[in-house]
Amino acid sequence: MIRERIFKKGEFIFKEGESSYEMYLILKGRVKITKNNVVLNELKSGDFVGEMGVLDRRPRSATAEAIEDTVVQVLDSETLRKKMEEDPLIGALILTLVKRLRETDRRLVGG
Repeated sequence: MIRERIFKKGEFIFKEGESSYEMYLILKGRVKITKNNVVLNELKSGDFVGEMGVLDRRPRSATAEAIEDTVVQVLDSETLRKKMEEDPLIGALILTLVKRLRETDRRLVGG
């Protein structure tokens, strides 16, 4: 199920190490991504956040914090998995890309 949610400035969307059940599409606002108190990225409208953990069922690899009032669409892992099962080739491609991103993240930041 896809729903809309608002995060206030300074509110955490998720924290590093938490379980991954949802991913988010930023509709309005900005989100800071940090790992070990190091800023990795700043995301804005049109960007996804939290997709890696939802796709490969691993804990959050970083923390996401709203740096201004932020509106997102929330996609839960069950809905996403059903879509991937409908097209196994696309599902396999997505999982391969997530694996590569995790490896790059590990090399760049450590972990």
